[in-house]
Amino acid sequence: MMDEISILRETFGPDPEPSAAAEQRARTALRGRMAPRARASWRLRVPIAAGVAVAATVVAAVAIGNAGGGTRVTPPVPPQRPNHTQAAGLPYLRPVDAAQVLENAAWTVEQETWTDPAPTQFMYVETQEMRNPPAYEQKAPNGALLPGRARYRKVQTWNRIDGQVQASMRDGRLDVRRQGQDGAYFAFVPWSQIVKLTTPEAIAAYVEHPEGGVMAAPDALAGQYVLPPEVKAAVFRYLARQPGMKVNPDAVNLDGHPAIGLGRVVEGYLSQELLFDRQTYTLIGDRLIAVDDERGTGDGRKGDLYRQVIYRRMAIVDRPGQTG
Repeated sequence: MMDEISILRETFGPDPEPSAAAEQRARTALRGRMAPRARASWRLRVPIAAGVAVAATVVAAVAIGNAGGGTRVTPPVPPQRPNHTQAAGLPYLRPVDAAQVLENAAWTVEQETWTDPAPTQFMYVETQEMRNPPAYEQKAPNGALLPGRARYRKVQTWNRIDGQVQASMRDGRLDVRRQGQDGAYFAFVPWSQIVKLTTPEAIAAYVEHPEGGVMAAPDALAGQYVLPPEVKAAVFRYLARQPGMKVNPDAVNLDGHPAIGLGRVVEGYLSQELLFDRQTYTLIGDRLIAVDDERGTGDGRKGDLYRQVIYRRMAIVDRPGQTG
């Protein structure tokens, strides 16, 4: 179990005066810990003392704002919404921009069936996260994934709907924790907040003023929380309105599966992307990849991959250990 100091030490490394390049990658990594790694998300069961919790939330909010989610830039006017009744299939057969891809993704989600969960049920999320060899990762926690050496690791988490219980698989054993157990607290976006996020406007308000002070970036919500279809569709439509949202023109091969990369550039050279199936526009993963050389130090090169995650399964289940 990690504490806050361990996370910061892993993020920033042992050097008391890190280079500018290390600081840039550390800020991105910290964003991953606090907001996307709600992408590895609040998957990290971080024990947070009462005073630290407030500071952690502020860091998350600032990081998300820098990434574009919380900025007050006037967004471009979204394209006219298509008439879904005019065709049995996707709204855009050949989407030409990020907004059209995201509208296809929203439409796809809206076709899903859904039953509201009970407070005692769990959100089960199973992913495959690409990681460097442990020895190398220990020395370079913020380094790019090593071609031919990085391997996928299976990650399984269970979060109870009421936010009071969290479980994960550790060394092949189910580890179940409760809020406050052994002084540990884990951040969790309240379900009462989640169910209100049914429009892009509601999501924009949540980004500015999260209920209870706990926030995960909207794209992190889509990837690491089991959301009602109308909420997930609203997330995609919110992202479609954000400035700088683009389709990565480079081909994406996600574990042998062709995908569309869609996201924004952060830190000037890193593209933070959601990955969608090319045929169905289902959300299937996320990645962080350098789309330009890192200026100043040359440590980061175009094409370097820093994060890649495949979403394997998301379901509402009755208890930890159950997978569907």
